[in-house]
Amino acid sequence: MILNLQGVRFIGMAWYNGASIERLDTMHETEWDIQEVKRLKKKQLVQQNLLMLLLFVLFAFYVHNVGSASVLLGLCCVLLWLTAVPPLYTLKTGEPIGTKTSRMVQAFDRYHWGEKRWKRNTMMETGILMIGSVVFTVLFFVWDVDSIRLDSPIGVFPFIGGWIGFNAGQIIRLMKL
Repeated sequence: MILNLQGVRFIGMAWYNGASIERLDTMHETEWDIQEVKRLKKKQLVQQNLLMLLLFVLFAFYVHNVGSASVLLGLCCVLLWLTAVPPLYTLKTGEPIGTKTSRMVQAFDRYHWGEKRWKRNTMMETGILMIGSVVFTVLFFVWDVDSIRLDSPIGVFPFIGGWIGFNAGQIIRLMKL
């Protein structure tokens, strides 16, 4: 199966489960196997959920055993900045980055949404992540972080709520394909 990505800036050639993605120089109709894209998006959702579960377990272990709020919030700050960099890079260069699955999904989204809508969505995503990272960093340095107590189990609910909301949004988008 060959997926032609004309009109989508995807440099080079990548192989995924025997399917090749080739960059062609002419503009033609792009053929996408929607079932394959859905499978890739489901795989990406599972990967993201495993990463969230790993982060949740590591943070819970850290809070239970060490409990330094300044280090925990500093790690959250670093993670926010690391999350904000890939969409900024993709926006500036036009090249998708990440795992094979992630690059394929990004290439499909760029084709499926169209260049203008993709750029607008990527700019919004980058802007929100950058603003959130800056605000979180400023608050980290301005607030007295060491006075925060980490012994309350209610602090888990925002994390779980965000996790559920993220999954619901991804599943709804997946069903719309």
